[in-house]
Amino acid sequence: MSEGFAIPRQSRIAVIGAGISGLASAWLLRKHSHVTLFEAGAYFGGHSNTVDVSIEGKTYPVDTGFLVHNDLTYPNLIQLFSHLKIPVHSSDMSFGVSISQPDIEWAGTNLATVFAQRSNILKPKFLL
Repeated sequence: MSEGFAIPRQSRIAVIGAGISGLASAWLLRKHSHVTLFEAGAYFGGHSNTVDVSIEGKTYPVDTGFLVHNDLTYPNLIQLFSHLKIPVHSSDMSFGVSISQPDIEWAGTNLATVFAQRSNILKPKFLL
């Protein structure tokens, strides 16, 4: 996180929104200012909302809005995780959809997955 900006001591700062950006901003600014965090929702924002999920008798904490991050789009968050010594793990991500009306399937890792339903190669609407 960039600390190349100057904030006068005892400044009063309002942070609007308690999503991951608001929480990180409030956390970073707390050393230099009096920070008030405002959130309209009943809990702190989506990317920081952890719920317990039980599977086969074992409970796991799962972040409901934040399941993936990468160096390109989340450089400051990665630095925050590093500073807080929060472990991260590599994973393979993919996306797929299957819709019955209209009859279409799509996935996006390569041409074989995009055309998992081979008949789509001949459908102009699919290709558009």
